[in-house]
Amino acid sequence: MIIDLNHAPPPDTPHDVIIVGGGTVALLLAVLLERQGQRVLVLETGGGSFEAPAQELNEATVTGRAHTGISVARGRALGGTSNLWGGQLTLFVPSDFEARAGVSDAPWPITYEELLPWYEAVAQELRLADALDESTPQAHKLFGDHYPDIPGFTLFLTRWLKEPAMARYFHERLQNAPGLTVLLHTHATGLNLAPDGERITSVRVARPDGSSTALHGQRFVLANGTIEIARLLLACAAEQPQVPWAGNPWVGAGFQDHLEMRGGRVHLLDRPRFLRTFQNIVLGGHKYQPKLRLNMGAGAGGAELALNVTGYFAFESSIAEHLQHLKVLVKSLLRGGLPHQGLGDMLRHIRGMGSAWVPMIVQYLRHHRIYNPADRGVWLVMHAEQVPRDDSRITLDPQRRDRFGMPLAALDWRIGGAPEVRAMAAFVRQAGESLQAAGLARVEIDALLDAEDARVLEQATDTYHQCGGARMGHHPGDGVVDSGLRVFGTSNLYVAGAAVFRTSSYANPTFTAMALTARLADQLGREATP
Repeated sequence: MIIDLNHAPPPDTPHDVIIVGGGTVALLLAVLLERQGQRVLVLETGGGSFEAPAQELNEATVTGRAHTGISVARGRALGGTSNLWGGQLTLFVPSDFEARAGVSDAPWPITYEELLPWYEAVAQELRLADALDESTPQAHKLFGDHYPDIPGFTLFLTRWLKEPAMARYFHERLQNAPGLTVLLHTHATGLNLAPDGERITSVRVARPDGSSTALHGQRFVLANGTIEIARLLLACAAEQPQVPWAGNPWVGAGFQDHLEMRGGRVHLLDRPRFLRTFQNIVLGGHKYQPKLRLNMGAGAGGAELALNVTGYFAFESSIAEHLQHLKVLVKSLLRGGLPHQGLGDMLRHIRGMGSAWVPMIVQYLRHHRIYNPADRGVWLVMHAEQVPRDDSRITLDPQRRDRFGMPLAALDWRIGGAPEVRAMAAFVRQAGESLQAAGLARVEIDALLDAEDARVLEQATDTYHQCGGARMGHHPGDGVVDSGLRVFGTSNLYVAGAAVFRTSSYANPTFTAMALTARLADQLGREATP
């Protein structure tokens, strides 16, 4: 059941679990818990679609390195940021969970092996395509006689969801599941603490008209995104100094994002083989994107590297605009809707494809590839992990508040510099050596990057992959939540999402955040069993 507080009051029925947030991990958690028979309440700040008043609540102060994602990549509507993304899912790797010199002095409180079953559970829940790798016969057919071997690298295929918007994917259950209620236009402003000092009794929320009410439950999960989780915990601590996390130095600390940067221009030596290796794949209606991950310790010149870096190839072409609009058209038609473009615009994009129609159809039907002629060049683009820093953090702006009276978030994003630049330079150099040795391409590395000049970071942007701020720790002095995602010092408050990450790996964090969420749902189900 979906209730809009603009038109109806909140339900007065009791709830086993109240989830703050209505985005990707929140909706996954809600569906999994309701299926166990628990009574679940989901609190979404926005409405069923994007609205200016809700999006204005994303306003924040940025004091450190410029960060685009804090303003443009947070969706306040049912489904959250899943309404904005493409649906790409990638696993982390075992080293991400281990202690690494120069990156993390302690491992995560859970291991990669513990999380593997939950990756698979999420894949089944979302009907994600099977993984294709060097052990999969189907992948060998895609690439010819054998799976491509790029020395020093792992070539892997990321998977994409057919329906990335979680509110659409779970629409039927959100509407009809008897134990699941979603409240729209419900802005969480605080958490009320029980007299015992360890238990949350209710969450305070603001209605659209500014009035406030308290919603009671047995257990509470903060799943409202990295920035908002830290903001809510900090605001509660400022208002109630007795909350267990008030003195925890890790609340808001350790904020991370991935660095995205073009590392060099790629000159193709064997164009057909290169395109067949690195163009996007569509197989069985599912999309896959080939990417390269630099193997740990495989830096050019023998440099030992601890940070994870991945790369993909950006194909620039004269038909890119037309292709993008045609993709939007096809998606609209497949969903039973009408495209936003007028007939004149559609005809312009169809004509703009010109002679590309024939090779595009051949590539799709024969080779299962998404054709791109790359007539304007090919670039090696990197996503690099950053070294976590305790001074890269989310705080509160004491001078600014939102319309409900909550202090705005203040972000001071910091990058160490030298380790990240060194890792990216090693990635491009090694890629150039390996691709040339394989007869595929020559890479012309960016001059500043080749010199490992810190000024090259001015070319790098964030990737909207916000992590940290409520990291998983071994004890309260080491993090905000324990290995079960329970906030230290509390008995019934949990955090779900990338905010709990200690390190950020090289990959889109959503799959790992969802795997941790599926694990949390199982744990909450077992705790609820007498």
